[in-house]
Formats: sequence, C-alpha cells, structure tokens
Amino acid sequence: MSIEVTLRKNEHIDKALKKLKRVMASEGILREMKERQYFVKPGDKKRKKQAQARQRAAKDARMKEKGLM
Repeated sequence: MSIEVTLRKNEHIDKALKKLKRVMASEGILREMKERQYFVKPGDKKRKKQAQARQRAAKDARMKEKGLM
C-alpha cells in the first residue's frame, strides 16, 4: 500500500505533512502502528477486546435508560 500526497506549485512542505497525517489517520495507519509497536499476547488481546465490549454494552444500556437510543 502506498500513499501519495502531491504538492501544488509554491505549497509549503508543512501543508503536505498535514495532508499526509490526515490521510494516514483516516485510513487507520497511525492506530495500527501504535498497536504493533509492542507485542501483545493473544490472551491479553482477547481480554482487552472483551473489556471493550463490556464497556460498549454498559454505555448502550445507559443510553437506552436515558431514552437517547
């Protein structure tokens, strides 16, 4: 996968970096890089995923209770 950012005539490098960061963030590349920075054991991944699911379920329950969903 390659990402290209083209510069217009007389456009600063800072703008190109900003565009590149925006594209990388929208495609989830930065998040994936952070996740892959350290090795996480499969059991730890599973526990984290389950904890996130519990948090989502609790949040949904609170929203339903308040009548927002």
